[in-house]
Amino acid sequence: MLQRLSRLVVDYGLSEYCDFLQKVARPSIEIITAGPPVSRGCSKFGGSPDVTNDFEWPHHDRTPYRFIGQVNLEHLPKDTYGLPSKGLLSFFYIHDEKGEAFERNPGYVRVFHFKTIGGLRTLAPPEPVRFGSTCTISFHASTDVPPWPWDDSQVKLWPIDESKQDAYWEMRCQIHASGRYLLGYPLNTSLAYDPTPGPEWRSLLTLNSDDNLEWFWHDGDWLVTFIDNRRLLENDYSEIRADAG
Repeated sequence: MLQRLSRLVVDYGLSEYCDFLQKVARPSIEIITAGPPVSRGCSKFGGSPDVTNDFEWPHHDRTPYRFIGQVNLEHLPKDTYGLPSKGLLSFFYIHDEKGEAFERNPGYVRVFHFKTIGGLRTLAPPEPVRFGSTCTISFHASTDVPPWPWDDSQVKLWPIDESKQDAYWEMRCQIHASGRYLLGYPLNTSLAYDPTPGPEWRSLLTLNSDDNLEWFWHDGDWLVTFIDNRRLLENDYSEIRADAG
């Protein structure tokens, strides 16, 4: 994957920073929208999740969460970089028509890991969150580089000249041409700060807005989610942080 990164660095006129970018690169998994019909246990966005018999639809202040999608972990590239290798990861977020739910609030995104696919049942969402299209998804291994630094202390250590900022942004957009991926670094268009909760946290899932899926993160920007490194290694998805911008 570093070979593709090296090619993009050259294509966007950033060759002098190639060594630096390779050192700070992180593995990521690009998510590609696919065409075949959905089936039980498949990787998909939207529609109805596949869950265990005892699963209860999550609610927040009597408002049902909305199902984002699910990842069949056996569909991921061989090296899952800390993610489980089997089962299903399901993502939900607080659906709030009044716009009062803030993405940075605890519990805005919830993630469930069902350890086996067999025996899962398809559960239709509650009526208030039963909208948007459904599509299957596939994955391919990739490499990500950091977003442009936000604060002065980071900028002083950042070797890439400010005149290259637009080229760098365009390169990162090309790296994430699908607009959605697992791991890597967070991506956003409007935040003037680093959305990562702290050094012990890592990016989990990044999603762009999508009219067909009816995702409108922060007026059409990006949703970024994070998990603590220790929890990731322990397969503990009880605390997920999020932001949007």
